Amino acid sequence: MMLMECSAEVGRRKALGGIGGLAILGLGVTAMGCTSRQRSAEAEARESDSSSQYVFGYGSLIQRESREETWPKAGRAFPVSVNGITRGWYDRVDTVSWGPTYLGAVPDRSSTCNGVIFQVSHGELKAFTDREQGYKLTRIPAGDITMLDGRSAPPPGTFWYFGSTSRRYVSREFPIVQSYVDVCVSGCLAVEDEFTASRTAKFAQKFFTSTTDWRTPWINDRIYPWRPFVHVPQAEKIDTLIRNQLGDKMFRSISLPGVRT
Repeated sequence: MMLMECSAEVGRRKALGGIGGLAILGLGVTAMGCTSRQRSAEAEARESDSSSQYVFGYGSLIQRESREETWPKAGRAFPVSVNGITRGWYDRVDTVSWGPTYLGAVPDRSSTCNGVIFQVSHGELKAFTDREQGYKLTRIPAGDITMLDGRSAPPPGTFWYFGSTSRRYVSREFPIVQSYVDVCVSGCLAVEDEFTASRTAKFAQKFFTSTTDWRTPWINDRIYPWRPFVHVPQAEKIDTLIRNQLGDKMFRSISLPGVRT
């Protein structure tokens, strides 16, 4: 029986078509049942929690446009660093066609991960949970959060992130794709433009250094790879970050479809 693509994945592709013609969008979704909704103990607990609810976005949810595709009111976000979470390239969607590997995250007390927090209502949290099917909604202790917007402590509330339930790494069939990297890193650059403290903390650089499993195959799927600024205004800054943080060898290993090296 053929597997059908998750509606969340279709939504990601449609969303990116409206913000520059990129091909892929999303925090990432694992291959667990697209047609079944998992209700974790944490998800049930948050329904009865009357405190303010916040989601920690560590991938495409760093970018405002990506957040607003799921819920238009979820645009305002604040940069943070979270202890006890490690982020890496090890999540994917099962599909009948080609697909990328997405960013995932799992608990690791020896690691830190940067991203943004944004407040949501219970209904909005449900919308994000529906979008990120296959992830485990996981609570973050407020004491593990360091604000990167100039505040000394996070706002009062309950904090969540979508944790990976398995790790499936980059492969030929599921490469890293530049369009998804562009969404994440352009979000980081926008955060630096808005918050001086995050720029001082080298927020965009930390995205690279606090992400594991950068590897090939990595496909440059920009619409105009030789003139990327047409659809990706921050392309030069993104490429400079890749070179500086991952090295020239990794940058040159990014392949162009149809070009033999």
